[in-house]
Amino acid sequence: MNSWQRNAVITSGVVLSLAVQQVNPAQAAIVSYNLAGTIQNGSLTGQTFSGTFSYDNSPSTGSGFESLDASQVNLNFFGSTFTAVDDDSFPDSPKVEFLDGILLGLNFSTSSFTPEFSLIPAFGSTEATFSYIETNDSGSGPVQYVLIPEPSTVLGIIALGIGGFLVGRKR
Repeated sequence: MNSWQRNAVITSGVVLSLAVQQVNPAQAAIVSYNLAGTIQNGSLTGQTFSGTFSYDNSPSTGSGFESLDASQVNLNFFGSTFTAVDDDSFPDSPKVEFLDGILLGLNFSTSSFTPEFSLIPAFGSTEATFSYIETNDSGSGPVQYVLIPEPSTVLGIIALGIGGFLVGRKR
């Protein structure tokens, strides 16, 4: 396969990815993240936490401080699962916070569990943090957020991979 054909396969994969994304623009506004971390101090040092959350980014301007409603939350900590209704301020929370379009983190707190815990978005020079408190103890650890790719992006990457495989196979 010559370079023109190889470029055609790659271009087709990119176009397919973009075309699929345009088919359902309402779905493109839902953004999802994974979160995870490990407590670094307190009696629960070494305990892990993880989860996912989604939000609709269509109201976002990408400018200044913004707080958007989390549409779906699923957190795992200390053998228990928590959802949006477990947030102390539900239905007004949890919120996903941004500064100039950059994710600061999920703002979530619950006092109905022992230990009480919160996800605190980044602010200034401090990183996003998971913090817990109970009688005579407290601790915290950093939170890492990873964007979950949209299905159309995954489809485009798969198409590019298949195209690359076919090009390499014919050589």
